[in-house]
Amino acid sequence: MTATTADRPATGGFLDAMAALAGGVCVVTTAAADGTPAGFTSTAVMSLSRAPQLIAIGVQRGSRTLPLLQDGGRLALNILAVDGESVSRRFADPAVDRFAGLEWTTGEGGVPLLLAQSTYAALCRVREEVAAGDHLLLIADVDEIIPGHGGAGALVHHARRYHGIGA
Repeated sequence: MTATTADRPATGGFLDAMAALAGGVCVVTTAAADGTPAGFTSTAVMSLSRAPQLIAIGVQRGSRTLPLLQDGGRLALNILAVDGESVSRRFADPAVDRFAGLEWTTGEGGVPLLLAQSTYAALCRVREEVAAGDHLLLIADVDEIIPGHGGAGALVHHARRYHGIGA
């Protein structure tokens, strides 16, 4: 039997090609049953459907936040503003208290909202999980869109660097 790309680990060529794909930078947030906030940085996000309003988020199977998303089913997709690089880095670092000293509020169900750092936040409910290699694809219903205070422009990640557009 011939090995397919699905059978092989990611190579430098794959990683380089994916780094050339620009992605909007978001922070996915949720809360544990006791209200403890959690979240992570993601560029693996897409608008999936207009009717019904759906998004899809790729989540690493080993993510500490994944069980909270699966148990509670509620999340906020915080779309970072052009000046949100430090917030993105904070939520990508597993060694820091991601919410310490950060301005945030809560939406319905106690879900943390990073409105000061975002152009928009979407309050969502997980509808479905799809197994996708070393990730799960979470498909979520968008219940509410909340304008942020982060100003115009978006933070994107391309070629392993942050860039601001539309500011």
